[in-house]
Amino acid sequence: MLKKFLSLIALILLISFFSIASAAQSVTDKAGALKDTEIELLNQKIHDIEREHKIKIGVAFVKSTGGRDMVQASEDILYQNFANGKNGGIVLLVDMNNRKYEMATDTRMVEQITDMDGIPFLKDKFTSDLSAGDYYGAANNFANGVDELMTYYETNGVAYGQRKPGEIDPMAAGLAVIIAIFLGVMIRSILIGLMSNVHHATAASDYLKKNSVKIFDNHDTFLFMTVKRRPKSSGRSSSGGGHRGGGGGGSF
Repeated sequence: MLKKFLSLIALILLISFFSIASAAQSVTDKAGALKDTEIELLNQKIHDIEREHKIKIGVAFVKSTGGRDMVQASEDILYQNFANGKNGGIVLLVDMNNRKYEMATDTRMVEQITDMDGIPFLKDKFTSDLSAGDYYGAANNFANGVDELMTYYETNGVAYGQRKPGEIDPMAAGLAVIIAIFLGVMIRSILIGLMSNVHHATAASDYLKKNSVKIFDNHDTFLFMTVKRRPKSSGRSSSGGGHRGGGGGGSF
């Protein structure tokens, strides 16, 4: 009971902190992961991205969530402080003690940064920096990734990883062609099998009716013959000239 009460108090304090801090800035650091100058640079960059895309972006570094589930903690911070963007909001929460991170998007943002393609894209942007201890680089690349995904959505009208309206899926098209060929072969075979005057034959003789052809004469006729005659050799060698041995040559 006491543990749950302490966890609740920790959550209230955590949300209260972000309620006050996030009113002025998008990046909050209660874990000492960033320098003051880095926080200032990140806030300026994120505010520019927010204005351009009419969204809200939150980046939070904490020592611990007080035993609170990361998913729930990130969603609480999101809906408390960053869910009022016209085109949605997104939060990156980093738990330094447990070396965990979590991203949360609201119902509007999830249409533009999907869980299937957008979130994995963002993870690839900053997780290597987190592992290397470059927390400024991680936050900076997270913001860059959000900017790229929002730009893609605004340019193409669909979220990253989704097909544009009218665009054909190559895999589906290839599968449809294979199925069509298979069905065509099957239908052709069935139609041939239903034809009464067409049957498979294993030999040429199968095309003849039995006893319909009779052969009475069996002999060969030669139209002409050519005869060549050669004189027999005397077996004696010529007395003049030298003997030339066998052999040959070629290119290599």
